Amino acid sequence: MLRGLLTVVTFVVSTTTLGLAAILAGLVMRTLTGRREIVFQIGKVWARIHLAVMGIRPEYVGIEHARSSEPRIFLANHLSTLDIWALAPALPDTTRFVAKKSIFWIPVLGQAMSIAGFIPIDRSDRTRAVRSLSRAAERVRNGESVILFPEGTRSRDGKLARFKRGSFHLAMQAGVPVVPVSISGTGKIVKPGSIVVQPGTVRVTFSPPIDPGTFAPDDLDGLSDAVRAAIAARLAPDEQ
Repeated sequence: MLRGLLTVVTFVVSTTTLGLAAILAGLVMRTLTGRREIVFQIGKVWARIHLAVMGIRPEYVGIEHARSSEPRIFLANHLSTLDIWALAPALPDTTRFVAKKSIFWIPVLGQAMSIAGFIPIDRSDRTRAVRSLSRAAERVRNGESVILFPEGTRSRDGKLARFKRGSFHLAMQAGVPVVPVSISGTGKIVKPGSIVVQPGTVRVTFSPPIDPGTFAPDDLDGLSDAVRAAIAARLAPDEQ
C-alpha cells in the first residue's frame, strides 16, 4: 500500500514538473529546429522514475528490432497502464503513441503529449477514428514511428483480447515493417482497481518485423493473425 501511495505522489509531482519542462522544451525546439524529440526523451526519464519507484525491473528482449532508424509500426498487447512506462525507454525517440482521446484531457500530461505529436483517437466514433489513423499513417510517411495497442483497450482478464482492424488498416496504408511487441508481467504488478503494487520483473519482447507487403492489400486478417501469433508466443501461458 505504501509503495502504491508513493507511486501516486510520484505521478503527480513528476508529471507536473517534467511535463511542464517537456512542454517548454518542445515548443522551443519545434520553433528552432522543427523537431520535437526532446519531449519523448523527457518522457523516457518520466517512465524510468515510475519504474524505479514501483520496484519494476524491465527486461528487454529483441531490442535490436526497436532500434532501427527507419519508421516502424509497433503493435503491443495491453495489460496495464504500466505498459506505457515499460515500453517508453526502449522505443526510438521518433515514436508517437496513438492513445485514447481522454488521456489528452489530463492537465499538463495531455498538453505535453500534443506537443510531442502523439495522436488522439476516439474509438467511439468510427469516422474520427479513421481520421486519426490517417494522421498516423502520414506521420509514418514523414519518417516517424507509431505505436498502438490493437486490442483497443486494456485486457479485462489478463489475457490477450481480440484485435481491432484499425491498426492493420494503418499498417497496410503506411507500408512499413510492423514490429509485434509482447508485454508480460505488468498485469501482476498492480491489479485493476487497486493501488497495491507488487514489485517484480516485466519482460518486453520485440519480435522480428513483419512486412505488410507480403500480404494482399485486403488481407487484414492474415496480417492480424501473424502479428497476434508473434505476440502470443512470447507471453506467459496465463496471458495468452
